[in-house]
Amino acid sequence: MPKQRFDTGRHLASRHAVKRALDRHRVVIVDKKFSGGQVTTRVLVDGEYYDVDNRQLDLLEMGRTPEQIFLEPAVKH
Repeated sequence: MPKQRFDTGRHLASRHAVKRALDRHRVVIVDKKFSGGQVTTRVLVDGEYYDVDNRQLDLLEMGRTPEQIFLEPAVKH
């Protein structure tokens, strides 16, 4: 049986893709509040809490950083 060739380039590209995914910040939804027809979500990103609306949450989940969308950390209670 012939030995299969190992594609080093493909392997390295895969490893780089995994590293990029792990290096991206993680967005953890901590709490959701519903008031007056609005939804406010508290998220944890890179050790800081932020209160965001649905659009800001979408942007964070797409890979934007809080600084890129001008978020300020939430006041801790």
